[in-house]
Order: sequence, then structure tokens, then C-alpha cells
Amino acid sequence: MKTLHICDGGRVEEAAAACRSRGLGIEVQGFYDPAVFLDPAQLARHRDAIRGITSVSMHGPFGDLCAGSFDPAVRQVARDRFEIAYRVARELGATDVVLHHGYVPGTAPPKAWTKRFPEFWDEFSEEKSADVRFHLENMLEHGPDLIIDVLSCISAGNVDACLDVGHTHCNSRTAPVEWVEALGDRIGYVHLHDNDGNGDQHLGLGKGTVPMLDVCHALEERAPDAVWALECQDRYIEHSLGWLQENGLLA
Repeated sequence: MKTLHICDGGRVEEAAAACRSRGLGIEVQGFYDPAVFLDPAQLARHRDAIRGITSVSMHGPFGDLCAGSFDPAVRQVARDRFEIAYRVARELGATDVVLHHGYVPGTAPPKAWTKRFPEFWDEFSEEKSADVRFHLENMLEHGPDLIIDVLSCISAGNVDACLDVGHTHCNSRTAPVEWVEALGDRIGYVHLHDNDGNGDQHLGLGKGTVPMLDVCHALEERAPDAVWALECQDRYIEHSLGWLQENGLLA
């Protein structure tokens, strides 16, 4: 049986209650926000909220971060924020951390960028616990090549891809199923949500134009060990769980 998480969308208490009632894991997302990760009280709040949930992941900070920047000062900011994500993950007992690599198409030559990022990552990943795995999420890339190139150059074995299915549909020039086929077992984590191709709408599964059933079947074949996380709007969670069950994708 696959591991399925519900993303809390910054509403950890409500999401945690839903996860407990269904026996699902949770993705804690509040710590992407400086207002949360710079507030010492938030760590205790989130730790208390998720108590008893055995499968925990989290989303790290990503706003304005670029870990492959040609400017070392910019890379250092990304490093500081990634370190916060790691520290919080250890405190929360999270075994999976989703991070954004920060590349924006057209802002830097991809070959130069993909050389700098592995150097950044190998330094960051030193002395990190093997109990925590990191997943680099696609955001604005036109296709999977950049993530493939980056992962191919990283010597540490603690990182793979987070495939955000919604982003592949509304931001890239490559079909969602082609992303799955290209990345294959490099996918360790999945954000599942739908849209109509015109924006990152976080609709329920089957509510947009993503060929969701084809994507899910491809994921089961090509990345069978990946964690799946529902990242749709709250009002679509029940619908999406039902969609997964109706299509034989959730016991």
C-alpha cells in the first residue's frame, strides 16, 4: 500500500484531525513562511498538533530562494533557509522534506546553474541524518531535464525529485505523463492536484484537465515507492480521496 499524506495548507490542527481519522500521513506546510519559522512558539504548536501521526513530511521555505545562483550571498541565504527546514524536520519527526531548487527559466544558462547547484547541495547535505530525505520540487521549468541533470550530478544519496503534477500541467511545456516517464524512480515524492492548464489552481483530482488517471498509473509503474501527498484545496480533499478509491488507487 502506498503512503498517502494530506497537505495541511498552513492549517495544521484541522488537517491533523483529518489525517488521524483516516489513518493518513500529513505534510506540514506552514514552515515555508518566515512568519512561522521565525516564531519560536510555532514549533511547539505544530509538534503538539501532529502528535500521534506516524508518517510526517514537511515543506521547507522557498520564497525568493535560488540555491544555484551565481551570487554566493544568494546561495548562502538559501543554505540558511534549508538548514532551518532540516532543523524543523528533526524536531517534528518528519522523514521527508520538500524543497524548491529555485531555478527560473530564462534567468540563467541552465548548464551553469546545474553545475552550481550540486556543489551547493553536497556542502549542505554533509552530516545530515539518513533518517531525513529531501525532495526537489519542479515549479516553473519547461521540462524535467534540469532536475534530471541536477540529480545526476549530486554525489549524496539523500535527495530525489518531488513531482508536482499540477505544476507540470500549468507551468511546463511537457505533458505530465512524460515527466513521470523521464524522471522514473528519481521521483520519491508527489504533489497531487489538478488545474485547467491556465494556473496553479489546486483543484481536486479529476476536476481539471490533467490526465490524472494516466499520471497515477504511470507513477505506480515508474515510481512505485514514492510518497503521494494530496495538495488540493481543503474543499476538494474528500472528493480526491473518493476519486483515488473509486479508481483503485487507495485501499
